[in-house]
Amino acid sequence: MAKTIELKEVERFIRKELAKDYSRHTFTEKKLPLREKRDGTYAVHNFDAVSEDKTIVASIKSHSWLTSGGNLPSGKIAQIYQSLYFLSLVYAKTKLLILTDREAHEGFLRVSDGKVAEDIEIKFYPLSPELQLSVKKVHQKASQEMSRG
Repeated sequence: MAKTIELKEVERFIRKELAKDYSRHTFTEKKLPLREKRDGTYAVHNFDAVSEDKTIVASIKSHSWLTSGGNLPSGKIAQIYQSLYFLSLVYAKTKLLILTDREAHEGFLRVSDGKVAEDIEIKFYPLSPELQLSVKKVHQKASQEMSRG
């Protein structure tokens, strides 16, 4: 799913919240090197929140949890694991996976127990009520589009 303007706003909001929790740091979206490729250059990945000194790197996910049918969201879970994979490859003192939905946070902690690299923290950051409503509308629209197939 393409990142909508509303979901980009989530990232901006979380970057501001991170700056409050990690004082003396500001956060921006940034591409960082991962591993060296065969040609000697480095593969890169775009992370949602990176401190100016690159010691803190975060991926932000605003997924809801269960599907409209009440099932585990296998696609969303796979996307979260993909974010964890890229976090595992980047060099940073602090690596964070930020989930903005409480049910998604609790649900993912259950299904990923024992399956996440020890140097990655999974944290819940709540959104403002206005932003929560905006994200909910985006999720509902995406769900409707998926059901139309």
